[in-house]
Amino acid sequence: MSAVVSSDTLQHEKTQKMRRPRLLSAKQREIIRRLGFIATSFLMAFVVWYVVSYYVTGPFLIPPPSKVIAAFFPMAESGQLLNDIGMSLSRVAVGYSFGSVIGLTLGLFMGRVRVLHDLLDPIVQTARFLSPTAMIPIVIIWFGIGELAKYALVFWGTVSLVLINTIAGVLRTPKIRQNAALCLGASEAQIFRLIVLPSAVPFIVIGMRLALASAFVSIIPAELLAADSGLGYLLQQSSLLLQTDRIFVALVVICVVGFLTDQLFYWSTTLFLRRYLAVV
Repeated sequence: MSAVVSSDTLQHEKTQKMRRPRLLSAKQREIIRRLGFIATSFLMAFVVWYVVSYYVTGPFLIPPPSKVIAAFFPMAESGQLLNDIGMSLSRVAVGYSFGSVIGLTLGLFMGRVRVLHDLLDPIVQTARFLSPTAMIPIVIIWFGIGELAKYALVFWGTVSLVLINTIAGVLRTPKIRQNAALCLGASEAQIFRLIVLPSAVPFIVIGMRLALASAFVSIIPAELLAADSGLGYLLQQSSLLLQTDRIFVALVVICVVGFLTDQLFYWSTTLFLRRYLAVV
């Protein structure tokens, strides 16, 4: 009798536990955990920044966070900072978009057409060592100091990364999948659409994410040398006047805008391409 009662009691307790609603799902806990680590990371950076400013270099060479924040608000209220951010982002968006499209298209062709790959790959591998900064003099001669020159530099910093990663993704598509599709009567177009392209998506996404950082790196030297707006221009003007607090405002803004853009890219690709990113 006691065994039956004990069994009923255990079953009742188990049922009650199952009925209790979970406060947070596993996904929500993971998001909170990630946000916690991000906040902790930035807090640590601010502490190190403060210590270095006051006890290592001095406030003039590296202004403390409080001084940088104090300089940020007047710059933001005047509207000039937002205008500079908008100009830099628009240049990055145009150059990055064209570079990604060209790199993706050419990479898919080079990955699938062996002759084209063997013919162009040595040129691609050689030209990718030319940084956007090295291309500034010839780009200014070709396109002047207008917007087209800035688009071209961002394009150059983007296209090679997307191109190389796309080629790698196509070439690393498992042969066994392609052969199995051929045995089942699939056409070349079907193999490309249903097997090669999904297998290459993880490589393409990685290349585009790396290229996004390269696009931000490319636009700053372009605006330093030939621009009347943008974050690079703000850096140049502040350095001429020895305004280190404004320089650090520009540097922090570049980092924050780049970080937010990268996180937006990461979450959007995770959301819309989750199925393909699971492909190994």
